[in-house]
Amino acid sequence: MAYLKEINSVKGVYLKWNNKRVFPEYKYNSGPIVSNKILTRAKKIVIDILTYERKKIENAFTFLAKRYKDKSIKITYNYDLAYKRIHSTKLCPPNDYCYGESDETGIWICKNKIDYAELVGTILHEALHYFAFFNNKEICEKDEHYVMRILGDDC
Repeated sequence: MAYLKEINSVKGVYLKWNNKRVFPEYKYNSGPIVSNKILTRAKKIVIDILTYERKKIENAFTFLAKRYKDKSIKITYNYDLAYKRIHSTKLCPPNDYCYGESDETGIWICKNKIDYAELVGTILHEALHYFAFFNNKEICEKDEHYVMRILGDDC
């Protein structure tokens, strides 16, 4: 867990994790308006989380697969696509309804006032969409959100 200390050594960043979850603990405070500089810092943190918390993330998807009792499920993960989508995360105009959105090709973060924990959580949340496949088929959004809640998100 040495990467957690490294994350909190980044200027202006202090994140806390509750019960060793993957998503940081949200404070629901207003933060700075997201800029390219802030976004670049947050992307590095998300890449570290995805890299070092691989086992926890995969265990959460395995737990989801156990809910489908009578079915044989082969789980595959597309880390390459997740990393590519994180690296290509872009800013979009402010939005009152959400902090970010994604599709199979990219992630967009709104230029809202947002705390670092929520920014990191939003990018990680969007990166976990289109990430895992059951029997080479996409998992429905409802099940993806179930996994994210296991990992500590409040979606």
